Order: sequence, then C-alpha cells, then structure tokens
Amino acid sequence: MAKDQTRKLAVLSVFLRIYGVLLIVTFGLILLGFAFQFSALAEGHSLNWIIWNGIRSGDQRAHVPPMLFTVYIVWGVFLLLAARKPLAYMSFLNFTIWANLFHGLLMVVQATMDLDRYWSKFLTDIPFTLFLALGIYLLRPTSSSEDRSSVNTLTDR
Repeated sequence: MAKDQTRKLAVLSVFLRIYGVLLIVTFGLILLGFAFQFSALAEGHSLNWIIWNGIRSGDQRAHVPPMLFTVYIVWGVFLLLAARKPLAYMSFLNFTIWANLFHGLLMVVQATMDLDRYWSKFLTDIPFTLFLALGIYLLRPTSSSEDRSSVNTLTDR
C-alpha cells in the first residue's frame, strides 16, 4: 500500500474519533438539557442559540429535537466504530458525506432566510456539518483494488 494512503487512513481514523466524541458529548449534553428542561435552552434564554427552538412547544415538552439528538448520538457511535476499520464502513462514510453536505447546504439557505434569528448557525452547525463532509471526502482511501486489499489487511489488526 502506498505510504500516503496509510497516512491518510490514519488521519481519517483520528478525524472520525474526534467527530464521534464531539457528536456524543454535544448532543448527549443537549439531550440531558431537554430531559431535565434546562431553562437556559428555552426560547429567549442564554443558550437557546445552540438549538433552533425552545425546550417546550407551547405548554407541552418539545418531542422532535430530542429524537434528532439521539440520531446524532448514534451517528457519533458509528463514527467511532468506523474509525477502527474505515474500509468496512465505507458505505456509512459515503452516506455521512452526502447527508452532512446537503444538511449543511440546506442550513445555509435556511439561516440566510432568517438571518436575524439564525446567524449563529454560520458559527456552529453549518461549519460542523460541512467540515465533516469535506474531511471524510478528502481523507477516505482511494478505490483501487490494490490499495483496498492492502488497507483491508491494515484495518484487520
């Protein structure tokens, strides 16, 4: 296997671990904030900028945000699994590239349309999703069969 492919795979593994931990910690904490109705996350309070709406929907608890947070926590777990054997998770990594690319691009449009409320998305969610997509795209191994068989041997350790 080419030396640069080995290095690229090692960097990809570190990149996936960092993002996996960031997803689990960030969305785990926000999920706890929702579960315990942390008032700073509520509409008009200090930490509301990190989410798109409050912890309540009228007089009821908000149900959709926590469901999305659990998806991102699971996504983080799978990034950690993919970091161990990236080639075994190439389909997942390709999905992650496309899902985060389009998620980020959609957020650009939505944040631009409501800039006075969602300006913070240009500092948080948008670069987070686009950087993940770009990082995996740039660091993923090539698809040549010679490199792939060598990388499989490397990742089976």
